[in-house]
Amino acid sequence: MNTQIIILGAGGLGRQVLAQMSADPSRGTAWEIAGFLDERGPDAVADNLNYPWLGYPETFEPAEHHLVVAAVGDTRSRRHQVGLLLENNVRFVSITTQFVLGDRATYGTSFFGINVHTGVDSRIGDYCFLDQDVMIGHDCVIEDYVHLAPRVLVAGYVHICEGATLHSGAMVVKGVTIGKNAVVGMGAVVFKDVPEGATVIGNPAKIIFTK
Repeated sequence: MNTQIIILGAGGLGRQVLAQMSADPSRGTAWEIAGFLDERGPDAVADNLNYPWLGYPETFEPAEHHLVVAAVGDTRSRRHQVGLLLENNVRFVSITTQFVLGDRATYGTSFFGINVHTGVDSRIGDYCFLDQDVMIGHDCVIEDYVHLAPRVLVAGYVHICEGATLHSGAMVVKGVTIGKNAVVGMGAVVFKDVPEGATVIGNPAKIIFTK
């Protein structure tokens, strides 16, 4: 039996994963899409998606041929739901759609959208979501549960800590560290380190509040 991919989350990111996977026929292994898991219940899956709701993360029992890709937008909720699935021995998978990996770069079980590029010697963790047209420079470290929205640009030697979110069009200059669970606003240009839990916006990016 072919590997079946299950998408965790049927919201905007889940629909994005479905669209990008369907648009890219290149695969490292034979697989098919089985459906969605979503903690909101069956009504979370729109009828026009043509794939079923398969259950709640906390009660889902996987088959041997099931692999899951995490597509929950909120990084804290993603961490929680992934944890529930790991407790039930669910296996996760990397999805790489038209993905360009730099020499000696490594990555974990994350989603890479269409036209994502990573530089040499960069390291990307597990349960991340890198949406289309994201560009990552050389020698970067992207920790687990990071979310990079479309067209984010990250220069070399940047460290993005666990659970951070960078919204569309954000740019991070060389050598900057983005703290754990920090948020970088849409189109922001980050010239200096962002503390843990802080939200920054603007050019140059400035802190507007800290959790």
